[in-house]
Amino acid sequence: MKSRKYGLYIHVPFCKSKCYYCDFYSVSDNFQNLIDDYLVSLSEEIFHFLKNNNFQHPQIITLYIGGGTPSILNEKQFINLFSLVKKNFNIEDIKEITVEMNPESINENNLKVLKDIFYMSFNNFRISLGVQSFNEKVLKFLGRVHGVKQIYNAVELFNKLNIKNYNFDLIFGCPEQKIEDVEYDLNNSIKLNPVHISYYALSIEENTVFYKKKYNVDSDLQADMYNLIVKVLEEKKYVQYEISNFAKKGFECLHNINYWLYKEYFGFGPSAVSFFDNKRIKNISNIEEYIRDKFLYNTEKIDKETAIKEKIMLALRTKFGLSLENELVKRYSRIIEKFLKEEKLILENNCLKISDRYKFLSNHIILEFM
Repeated sequence: MKSRKYGLYIHVPFCKSKCYYCDFYSVSDNFQNLIDDYLVSLSEEIFHFLKNNNFQHPQIITLYIGGGTPSILNEKQFINLFSLVKKNFNIEDIKEITVEMNPESINENNLKVLKDIFYMSFNNFRISLGVQSFNEKVLKFLGRVHGVKQIYNAVELFNKLNIKNYNFDLIFGCPEQKIEDVEYDLNNSIKLNPVHISYYALSIEENTVFYKKKYNVDSDLQADMYNLIVKVLEEKKYVQYEISNFAKKGFECLHNINYWLYKEYFGFGPSAVSFFDNKRIKNISNIEEYIRDKFLYNTEKIDKETAIKEKIMLALRTKFGLSLENELVKRYSRIIEKFLKEEKLILENNCLKISDRYKFLSNHIILEFM
């Protein structure tokens, strides 16, 4: 029996439509009749996974329901999903529950159900809203199925139901997007006053519509956009606690911090990943196989060398930085000295951090340690 504390991620792999930039696993064709079967298989997966790995009601400190589009679930399905969590995990000390939602699939009924399930029982229930842009042209270009009006409708419902802890997911650096468009998105976001903003640079991933159309991004323009985003959000008292994440004081996403600090977590559902006992376990990315209880896991044993590199990669993305342990200094002293001299890295409280003006180039800096 294990007594450690874990994060919990549940992947809901259904979308009304597949966005042109998205490479997360999801299905968008004729999925409505699959959802109940998915929930049955999810129950089976959780039960057998915990049993096979000798876990008995492990203690969960965060729950993140992502996708896909979890808000596609109806009220009964949401209740069933959370019942699975309560049945299999110890949630007495849970610190945060996050549900991803898209504007087009939000309504007062499903918000009321979520609030009834989570909000009254837990102090830190939060919603992550897939906004992406306040520009209709950009939304259409990205393949989003919601319009700007639906963003405002969603926030109006949050306010009506007194749901205050919500995040905006936004994208910058799309082909044809100008820096004025990013400024417009920033201004509209700030007016609605979310307590958290995740702002991601568009990257062109394989198996996406953008990749097939051979779109490219302008990295120089993205850098200018990023600098504007950081400047404006900092002025509005959003703390940048990770390369792409900004929060009002006290509203950082605890679940994601758990990942970045290399803590252990479980992941359930098609394509979900678990990490514990120095191993990473990934589930099959196929809903039909998953529903037939074919939980084909790919297990990767994380050796000491890999663990060190992954800790560096994750820690340098955060405001906490990378603790200067003796082994790290010995192994990477040349690289560390080089970056400190170039002022790409700074040293604060015995922790290495990427300096502000090089944060957009963090991947290039991190790769030097790999």
